[in-house]
Amino acid sequence: MKLNDKVILNTFLGKKNTNNLRDENHYWILIGESGKVIEINNDLFEGRVLVLFDNDLDELNLNNHNLIKNSLWILETDLIIDKR
Repeated sequence: MKLNDKVILNTFLGKKNTNNLRDENHYWILIGESGKVIEINNDLFEGRVLVLFDNDLDELNLNNHNLIKNSLWILETDLIIDKR
């Protein structure tokens, strides 16, 4: 995966769905949503890339505490390249 790649969230933490979390942590609702890789190779989040989602995560009531609004550290294995 490269910087600025357009991606789609295919799974979250390797799963397609879960019902065990509160709404503000239910990131599975983002499956199928697109974004852009804006950071890679971060030692703190090995195996993850920072994805800036096209959606407003606050409007979806999802926790997002990164310095860049609407971004989440996502496992590369949970992403597919958006070829649309």
